[in-house]
Amino acid sequence: MKITKVELLKGRVNLENPFKISFGSSDGSDEVLVKIYDDDGNVGIGEASPTMKIVGETQGTVLEVSSIIGSMLIGQDLDYPVSILDLIDRSILGNSTAKAAFDIALHDLLGKERNIPVSGLLGKYRDRIETDVTIGIMSTDKAVERARKLVDSGIRTIKLKVGGDIESDVKRVGAIRESVGSKIRLFVDANQSWSPKRAISSIRKLERFDIDFVEQPTPAADLDGLAFVRKNSSVPIMADESVHSTSDVLRIVKLGAADMVNIKLMKCGGIHEAVKIATICEAEGLPNMVGCMLEGAIGIAAGIHFALSAKNVVFVDLDSDRDVKNTLTSGKILPFEGCYRKDDGYPGLGNFNLSDKEVELVKSITVNETYKSL
Repeated sequence: MKITKVELLKGRVNLENPFKISFGSSDGSDEVLVKIYDDDGNVGIGEASPTMKIVGETQGTVLEVSSIIGSMLIGQDLDYPVSILDLIDRSILGNSTAKAAFDIALHDLLGKERNIPVSGLLGKYRDRIETDVTIGIMSTDKAVERARKLVDSGIRTIKLKVGGDIESDVKRVGAIRESVGSKIRLFVDANQSWSPKRAISSIRKLERFDIDFVEQPTPAADLDGLAFVRKNSSVPIMADESVHSTSDVLRIVKLGAADMVNIKLMKCGGIHEAVKIATICEAEGLPNMVGCMLEGAIGIAAGIHFALSAKNVVFVDLDSDRDVKNTLTSGKILPFEGCYRKDDGYPGLGNFNLSDKEVELVKSITVNETYKSL
């Protein structure tokens, strides 16, 4: 079977409440949706959730790049999916979010063609995963109230964003620990907000609250600084924004810069690259988290299916579709069951379609266009 058409659509996922981290606040995400059609009537759907400050992409750049990638896929033989994934990766430098949308759509399409969930397509390792839920930077009272509601709803792991005034961070984390008790796991994420020396000082003030790890304490490009923190911290260190590719993982390993690595499909370019990163991390003894970047239901579903297939994934942070005002999909898609997420047994990513009311068709590609290198 061959690819006959690619459609590009756009929409916006709006959050119920603004989400604040150390370098900014967001009330939603401008998405790009990709639909890939084959000549047997199957359709795969993918999602791009660009974040300018992390991957350097916007909805506009994703649409432009997706037009190029989409035109290259027309006529490609789906019997050779790895070749198609390689073509997507080689289509343009960087632009991981745009590539992720096509990667996700292709996996969804292959699952539907073969009548198997994407997790099964990848080789399912488990049937369910337990996710944390993240609390952004907010007042201590609001954070404690939010944490209590999460625990009451069945959530057993909470990630806390920090990186503002350290004394406020310490007060907030301490109050949450006291409120939720000792059985709830707490993760801390600084989103690059500390210098190496300040990171060490901050971690020493936070370690008494029994936190499992501190995520990305230093700027993404400062791997030497990250390694310095790791070597002087009693709390394990997780790399996030420092890792976009397999090459980044190898540099982390060489420097001894982290104890674990957060994989995000939007950062690395999709499921195919995520599998490679997880394989290297497993070989090097670095556990993985699968995280998200304000994706809606489609991107989260892709993360869930990948996590279900990856033995080395021991932490899961797939919650960005939990508190949204709207969704770009209609139909059932991988709901929360307490603190667990699992596939619903349907082929591909799940039993859903795009919502006609929430998305807008931007471009339909049915014949190959010629693009020349500048």
